[in-house]
Amino acid sequence: MDELIFERLTLISARQNSRFKNWNRLNTAQGVKKQGLLIIEGLRACLTAIEYQAKIEAILFTDDSMGEYIFTKTKDWIIQQKFSFNQIFRLAPDLFASVADAQNPQGIIFIIKKPDLQGLANWLSRKATNNQAKGKQIKLALFDQLADPGNVGTMIRTAHAFNFSGIILSEGTVDPFNPKLMRSTMGSLFALDLISLNSYVELANLAKQYQLQLLISDLNGEPLSGFKLDKAAAGFILVIGNEAHGTNEALKQIADHYLTIPMPGNAESLNAAIAFGILAYHLNQSH
Repeated sequence: MDELIFERLTLISARQNSRFKNWNRLNTAQGVKKQGLLIIEGLRACLTAIEYQAKIEAILFTDDSMGEYIFTKTKDWIIQQKFSFNQIFRLAPDLFASVADAQNPQGIIFIIKKPDLQGLANWLSRKATNNQAKGKQIKLALFDQLADPGNVGTMIRTAHAFNFSGIILSEGTVDPFNPKLMRSTMGSLFALDLISLNSYVELANLAKQYQLQLLISDLNGEPLSGFKLDKAAAGFILVIGNEAHGTNEALKQIADHYLTIPMPGNAESLNAAIAFGILAYHLNQSH
């Protein structure tokens, strides 16, 4: 690569530019599905994507002082990774804001390849052996038919903070690559394995095979404060059910423990993301 200078990066300023139009379509589910690409916006989220080795197809900077400043901060890494000039672009501020789909864009966007969801059986066959060798527990969250992308994004970020290994997504749960969901994860989506679930029967069989306890939040369960995993357990799967209807009855039938978060106030229930945060914190502290 010739000397990498901000002013030498290709500037895109026309809305009719084909690259811009393709990137802008990534703000829709249809665009993501068709192109197999995702938008990551903001320095913190981009750094997380770098840390977890996301596959970066293009790097976009806003053509202003903020973009130039972030360019200087990332220039050495860009050179080290041997990106070519046709992968790095400046965008006019109005075009950049359109692609970022944010009120206050942060100057940098990565266009990355959408990661694949893994099957639960394959994931466990790899991870269980590895974790046992290291003496580590398996910590999974199961999002069962959760519909709100903001909630799910916050919960993914929380799972990352408390060192979960992966997220299991049941049928009917919001698309993990929903643009609003991805923004709310702040890049944490790339720190966790995303796992698909074929059926609750598969879940029950695999949990038994790998000695994983199924934990469900329930208003009539045992108090969270005194809960301990069974000594023989190799880990747990923490289930969070639909915001309006709660956990599916089929899941309740195969659960090992029902956990209740004590609430001294008179609120009927907690927001799903808040409940998940409390449960994740306690399980992290006690296990």
